[in-house]
Amino acid sequence: MRNQPLYILTEDLYFFYLLKSELDKYKIHFQILDLDSKIPEIPSIILTTSNDYKKLGNKNRVNYLVYSKNIDFGKYFLHVIAAVRIGYKDYYSTLTFSIDPGKKLGLMVFLDDYYLDSYCCFDKSYFFAIIQKYIAVFDYDNPTLMKLNFKLGRGVLDITYDLVKQIYVLFQNRKNLGVCLIDEFKSSQFRLSGNVVGKKFTKDEISALILAFRLGIDVRYDNYEDIFEQLRSKKLFIGKTETDKTENHDETLLSLEEVVEKVLSGKLTLSNAIETINANNA
Repeated sequence: MRNQPLYILTEDLYFFYLLKSELDKYKIHFQILDLDSKIPEIPSIILTTSNDYKKLGNKNRVNYLVYSKNIDFGKYFLHVIAAVRIGYKDYYSTLTFSIDPGKKLGLMVFLDDYYLDSYCCFDKSYFFAIIQKYIAVFDYDNPTLMKLNFKLGRGVLDITYDLVKQIYVLFQNRKNLGVCLIDEFKSSQFRLSGNVVGKKFTKDEISALILAFRLGIDVRYDNYEDIFEQLRSKKLFIGKTETDKTENHDETLLSLEEVVEKVLSGKLTLSNAIETINANNA
């Protein structure tokens, strides 16, 4: 269930201020409980420590995200962000990475079809470190390995090829791996006015988001070399995906900016965004 109230319950001041600092940075609203407070009886999320958790009596219907000192706080906080933006789950099923390649790499991360976070990466090593961190965090103890989707713009073909090659080096033996090449036509021309979810997005991140809305060519480990060769020799064409609003449509359609804002604020899934944009172009 998404949009559950978020609480902090702890006597650990270091944990409290560390957590508060991150929640404030992400503009995430929370309330504070103490150990003597009545635990909410409605579905909600409580952030606490293992020591505090042991002191609690009736735990009701709330979901607890429990932190202990042997857990990396950064990894713990990814679960907090996921619980807030996607909804609390014991396990998630799909990670989607949309990538705008270039000297700087724009990266959009989706978890179970909802926007989770985004980055502007200044080198490939940082880019792959982020990806591997997300996979390690949400795959940990997961009884079923997550499905991984990579959507890559192919504006600079050599950079995209190197990224795809490295993806297959890291994950070639992994089941449920999808790699898709996307046309970058006009993807860098969109500008988002103002902040959404308390964050100012770089043009590389927004380009990665626009690419996430598009369909492309799926590649596999056994054919990606051949597909890149065809792209280089212009024997294979990835069609452009237009994003202009269609006129004379029976329904009021969302503009691209409205779609972007709804996806970033969690009001629209990635799949719904793709369907909406395709409807705009029908």
